[in-house]
Amino acid sequence: MGKKAKQKAKQAIDAPLEDGLEAEAAYYARKVGITRDEAAKIIRKANAPKLSIVRKEKAR
Repeated sequence: MGKKAKQKAKQAIDAPLEDGLEAEAAYYARKVGITRDEAAKIIRKANAPKLSIVRKEKAR
């Protein structure tokens, strides 16, 4: 199980990141102790547009 995780991480690191995300992911990864790609995934998820819930008004 350990070898597969390391191989997967090496392959994911080779993929380039978007502008600005690379530095932020590297900083966050160092602070938290995770890989740069895991940090980039977390940042992308946090920045994803969120659906807004609109309540329907009750007819009186």
